[in-house]
Amino acid sequence: MRLLHFSDAHLGAEIHGRRDADGRHTQVKDFLNCLDFIIKVAVEEQVDAVLFTGDAYHSPRPDPLSQREFLRRILSLTERGISVLLLMGNHDLPTGYGEASALDIVNLLKIPGLQFVREPKLVTLPTLKGNLHIACFPYLPRRFFIALEEEQGWTEERVEQEMMRRVSALVAHLHREAQQRNDGSPILFAGHLWVEGVEFVGSERVFSLTHEPIVAPGTLRRDPFAYIALGHIHRYQLVGQMTPPIAYAGNIARLSFDEEGDPKGFLLVDLERTGKGQWGVKDLRFVQTPTRRFVTVRLDLCQAPDPTQYALNALAQNPNLDGAVVRVFLTINEEQRGQLNLATLRSALEKRVDYLAALSFEVTTGDNAPIPLLADPTRPSELEPLLQRPIDLLAHWLAQKGIPDRRRERLLRLARELMQESG
Repeated sequence: MRLLHFSDAHLGAEIHGRRDADGRHTQVKDFLNCLDFIIKVAVEEQVDAVLFTGDAYHSPRPDPLSQREFLRRILSLTERGISVLLLMGNHDLPTGYGEASALDIVNLLKIPGLQFVREPKLVTLPTLKGNLHIACFPYLPRRFFIALEEEQGWTEERVEQEMMRRVSALVAHLHREAQQRNDGSPILFAGHLWVEGVEFVGSERVFSLTHEPIVAPGTLRRDPFAYIALGHIHRYQLVGQMTPPIAYAGNIARLSFDEEGDPKGFLLVDLERTGKGQWGVKDLRFVQTPTRRFVTVRLDLCQAPDPTQYALNALAQNPNLDGAVVRVFLTINEEQRGQLNLATLRSALEKRVDYLAALSFEVTTGDNAPIPLLADPTRPSELEPLLQRPIDLLAHWLAQKGIPDRRRERLLRLARELMQESG
């Protein structure tokens, strides 16, 4: 039996991109292009089932376009006899108690071989090659495990310990159900959760043990689970080297510069029976999607007699900029302020890139310490000192804009008064 496992589509995200002539955001187009590629491979590889492990949309209340385009592609699979399991992720979670998920409509359609799962349970997915049993663990918030009234007076350490204990107990319950269902069909585990030892990327590093479901690898890696398909973490990876494999497919396309160097894609999984009659993974392949590149360029122009031309030449020689999401950070000296023409650079870049996310410069002082005029958000070490001296940052910005001295001093004085009033 052959499966395709993908996750974290985040359709509707409009973080880095522009509106095309047809009115669509280029990041949305990128994600749909990657989803089209996944559908194409699923058909060409003649997969029996597709497992999607959460976060179909970027918002719990997605726009109609995102809903239509996602479901159109999912239905194109079922029309070809490919079964599909959709799992709820944290971005699919309704914002209010009692509200519906955007994907709840899937089950109302009652399409054979298509299921959306928003609660922990064991489901049976019929395929053309027989049944596929899947222990499903969708994203579950803290309040699913611990009521607000219950945790009154608890320390964060107590909450963390209790969360881990109850998550593990729920996984164990699903495992017992799977053992009882062991009828010779393959049994998998599908979840949208955090496994200990995983490698994070970007904003995921702020996950909290007191708010996120977390489980030890050994809790998941049990017979009769032949494969553990996971979502939630945006970096493709296998957790540990033991079998059965615990696999995060990662997200299908790059969301931000945090993911600049990460490959994006999905997994093709071939299952087979062993000599003992148990199911296991015969082959596991990661297939990359054609997502846009994210490229950061840093150029030191301090020694260039013509900083603008030097930057133009350097950028022209970089083939990775074509069709990419790009940010450019330049360093100049004080004497070059009037020589650097950002408008010329911007015009040249916008003819090549999909989206220019940033174009900024910093000035090197006499002691060779650069004065950042726009902090790189992926470098907390740069951002922190700026936040500690906002007046200095404002002064440098006003000077860069050429604000007359008298008006600059007045603006700085008003800024100091506002800061004093706010404490």
